[in-house]
Amino acid sequence: MLTGIAFGADESAEKAEAIFKANCYSCHGAALKMSKLDLRTRETILKGGEHGAVVVPNNPEASLLYKLVSGAQQPSMPPGKKLAAADIEMLRTWIDRGAPYDGIAPADEDKLKTLAKLEDRPIRPEERKFWSFQPVKRPAVKGAGSAAVDELWLKSLAAKGLKPNPQADRRSLIRRAYLDLIGLAPTPDQVSAFVNDKSPNAWPKLVEQLLASPHYGERWGRHWLDLARYSDSAGYEFDRDRPTMFHYRDWVIEAFNRDVPYNEFVRLQLAGDELKPGDREGRVASVYLRLGQEANIKTAQTRMDELDDLLATTGGSMLGMTIGCARCHNHKFDPIPQKDYYRMQAVFFSAKPVEEPFAEAAAIAAHKTALAEWTAKLKELRMAKGQIDKPYRERLLEEKKSKLPEFFQVALKTPADKRTEGQRLNAIQVEKFLVVDDKELQPLLNADELARWTKLKEEIAALDKKKPEIPTLLTIEEQRSDPSYFLHHGSVDSPGTEMKPGILSVAHEGEWPFPEKTTGPGLGRRAAFADWVTSPSNPLSARVMANRIWQHHFGEGIVRTTSNFGKTGELPTHPELLDWLASEFVQQGWSIKKMHRTLMLSQVYQQSSSDRADGIAADPENRLLWRQARQRLEAEIIRDQILAAAGTLKLDLGGPGVYPFIDPSLYAGSSGRTWPGKQIDDPSTFRRSVYIFQKRTIQVPMMELFDTPNGIGSCSRRNRSTIATQALILMNNAFVLDQAKRFAARLKQEAGDQPAAQVKRAFDLTLSRAPSPKELAEAVSFIGSAPEGLVDFAQTIFNLNEFAYIP
Repeated sequence: MLTGIAFGADESAEKAEAIFKANCYSCHGAALKMSKLDLRTRETILKGGEHGAVVVPNNPEASLLYKLVSGAQQPSMPPGKKLAAADIEMLRTWIDRGAPYDGIAPADEDKLKTLAKLEDRPIRPEERKFWSFQPVKRPAVKGAGSAAVDELWLKSLAAKGLKPNPQADRRSLIRRAYLDLIGLAPTPDQVSAFVNDKSPNAWPKLVEQLLASPHYGERWGRHWLDLARYSDSAGYEFDRDRPTMFHYRDWVIEAFNRDVPYNEFVRLQLAGDELKPGDREGRVASVYLRLGQEANIKTAQTRMDELDDLLATTGGSMLGMTIGCARCHNHKFDPIPQKDYYRMQAVFFSAKPVEEPFAEAAAIAAHKTALAEWTAKLKELRMAKGQIDKPYRERLLEEKKSKLPEFFQVALKTPADKRTEGQRLNAIQVEKFLVVDDKELQPLLNADELARWTKLKEEIAALDKKKPEIPTLLTIEEQRSDPSYFLHHGSVDSPGTEMKPGILSVAHEGEWPFPEKTTGPGLGRRAAFADWVTSPSNPLSARVMANRIWQHHFGEGIVRTTSNFGKTGELPTHPELLDWLASEFVQQGWSIKKMHRTLMLSQVYQQSSSDRADGIAADPENRLLWRQARQRLEAEIIRDQILAAAGTLKLDLGGPGVYPFIDPSLYAGSSGRTWPGKQIDDPSTFRRSVYIFQKRTIQVPMMELFDTPNGIGSCSRRNRSTIATQALILMNNAFVLDQAKRFAARLKQEAGDQPAAQVKRAFDLTLSRAPSPKELAEAVSFIGSAPEGLVDFAQTIFNLNEFAYIP
């Protein structure tokens, strides 16, 4: 240790303040007061925080601050690093001299006042005129419902001199509807029934049947999970599993199935714990606030990063705005002041992560009682075991201490209140790391002692395995209002004015009312913010969600950049249609299923996807939808289709995620990450792919190749890559080959030994049609060309474009 450093009281104050500024203010200063501790003035230092006073003047050893920075008490401070020895000794001397401190220098206060003037950035009237900030205006139309959609769509086509495609054939329509709404192909019997149903309501009836299917929520809930960046792990290097997150995934699926109004769906995610305190649904929906990546080391910086992720996700998914761009400065393109960012951050700032029991009140009470009994019994057994081995343990410990270097022995023999700083740290090191394990004790016990000791040890091990467990939920709690601040340049070291909750000012003139409550369960800030997000007067929310529903039915949104309705996003191709859809969405009670009906019963949805020369010439990207879009299925649906064709798909709903096989060489040895994958042929993994455990840094290779999101950021539109490795994995992957063998066995069982019948059955099951004469002849010849021809044919079916696309 460094000793004998000489400086006066004023100099020690200056040096202490410099250390605090460099290492402590980010967590215990103007921007943040973690543990309610502010180190900027002598008054607040002596007052302390949640854990009491941190400095006892003239007594460093009794001062919590010194214990933490020196490592004498855990957790050591500052987090993630250790102060230099000279700084630790300087703080010790500073406290010993009475902790003189002038607090924040006047120059700092002047600087804050100057910076505060830079925080305001008024919204100019012309900026509010941008299309997405204008109120939704319902255009005048002659028709209603689907007819209104077609009227506005045909108007845009006519302006380009284009006509729509004719209606698709019935086999294409039923396949389109099934894959679109539930992500599963229709069975041959279902196709036959629809094709032969000549009644005028055959199509509306089919749509209703699919919307009532429990598999609808699995398909459309997955779209929302992409936006919410759902994952079952925490991310970053260690990517620790969070095995209870599936409750949120299951709630999203259930909410879509129940057709929970979209405004309520959003409100529950932003503030379910406030809107429905103590209610199971409110608690699970609030897990949305915990879906982002979580750092292992908690600091002011990582907290700001997590809040930024939440704001960016909420802004993009619910408002269609790139709010995160305003973290460090006023938005470069859109009228989003940096102050708006920090006011919205203040909405979420006091929400703290917690893990709480997730069961009925009676079960929680029973668990609490059982846990107390278990703890008492374990303590009793350990004390009994300790009474037997205590003298031997103490003797061995003394023997070990006697063999330590002399400086350690001197430190241990010196009374605690007389030890130097170096001796104190040496004593702590010995007490922490010098131990006697059970293997050393066992040979010293006599026969009677050994018998009783061994029995107690076995009882302790057995009891350890019987610790009462209860399901838990990762969610949030809010017990008090913590101050949050404007951060100049986004730096936690440059706090500005304290921020009050707010909204996106360009989308609402004037202040939105927020409650003044500062303590108690739930502050009401998030509930008030959710009320604004879902307010019919908000020009963004209904437009954004109506556009997303359109996107998933037609391949592209009316606004292609579905999470960016700002200046760097694309303009709507059919602005009047978008506003009509947004207003209709609100008028229909924010019902997503009613929007499905409106769109799917329209002419634009039912038209053929075939190309036409005039359409390609006038509108090569099909922006005006002169034909229906051909969409490739997502990775999950391709895998589900393979399992369904093989007859192995398990359709049970919900529950913990499953672990399909992944080659351990793809992840082994990397920061302790694990994947308890089952064997390739394990039927427990043959569930719908939405139920695969979503680990951010370990993905099923087939899913990754077909562009499944990694869960790190919100995904509004999946990539649609076409790369050679996609075909290669379908031709060589062990899972695909195993399912091809099962598919071939099914064909043989259901169609007999005749190749022609097998081919027809395969086409019926997977493509919802019969093979053409040429396809039939070539397939029969192919099957007969090799002993494993039927298996090869089955695998070839999985490789067809038609198998992987919505017609």
